[in-house]
Amino acid sequence: MVADLISADHGWLRSRDGKHSARVIFCPGKNRDGYFDNDNILGQAEKAMDILSSDYPDEDHVLIFDNATTHLKRAPDAPSASKMTKNPSHFGVEVPAKGPDGKTLYDPSGKPQKKKIHMSDGQLPNGTPHSFYFPPGHAQEGMF
Repeated sequence: MVADLISADHGWLRSRDGKHSARVIFCPGKNRDGYFDNDNILGQAEKAMDILSSDYPDEDHVLIFDNATTHLKRAPDAPSASKMTKNPSHFGVEVPAKGPDGKTLYDPSGKPQKKKIHMSDGQLPNGTPHSFYFPPGHAQEGMF
């Protein structure tokens, strides 16, 4: 799979000297590079912005991505009312388990491995952070 950016004015996005590009060549699959996910898209966008700011600083740029999975992306530990429990529990959000290389880990059947993490803190109207979990020392320590 190839993911690249193109400009009507300049063609394929490259540095002026041709040494840098935002092109990503990716071999999808569980036993290869995994899948082109939101983290890969963000990495490609960072490369593109580096090239644009260093080689084309006097031009305005709009980057358009056509990738349906990015439409719903939020931080893995972001609060989600649709997933919260009604009563105290050992609730956590499931996220893909990653190896030391940052790639998703798979179980023997080929499904992505998951791990549970706590949601990040919320924020009260006055800006004060608010944990969704009982604090250390509480009778229900660590519960949601």
